[in-house]
Amino acid sequence: MDFNHKKKIQIRFGDIDIMGHVNNGVQLSYLDLGRLDYFEQIYGQTINWNDAALIVAHLEIDYLSPILLKDHIEVHTCIHKIGNKSVGMTQNIVDAITGEIKTKTSQVMVAYSQKLGESISVPETLKIRIREFEETTVG
Repeated sequence: MDFNHKKKIQIRFGDIDIMGHVNNGVQLSYLDLGRLDYFEQIYGQTINWNDAALIVAHLEIDYLSPILLKDHIEVHTCIHKIGNKSVGMTQNIVDAITGEIKTKTSQVMVAYSQKLGESISVPETLKIRIREFEETTVG
């Protein structure tokens, strides 16, 4: 799987748990940063999510190797599937020097309207921008 989007993450001392590893819960915030940066890069601006948003409905995560304070890491993000009301996203936390995948995830994000309080179709403009960014027909 090709990842066109990579977000460098700065590990902070407060991210480390008693075992000397980046806490599993903190890794979720790293994924959030990568996901937000991915969509801002697609749109070329900060997004107003109040009208329509993609929200995480399902997340599978495998913690493959500990992340330590001195590691240089990136979140690699791609969308591999676009449905009517959802998108499939893959994100990995990767050692930027060795390329080792430290944490591997698969997610389903659902298009949601704050105003309506319900799921909606993925906006057509978002589908187009994702396909252009991923440089392939994501189906």
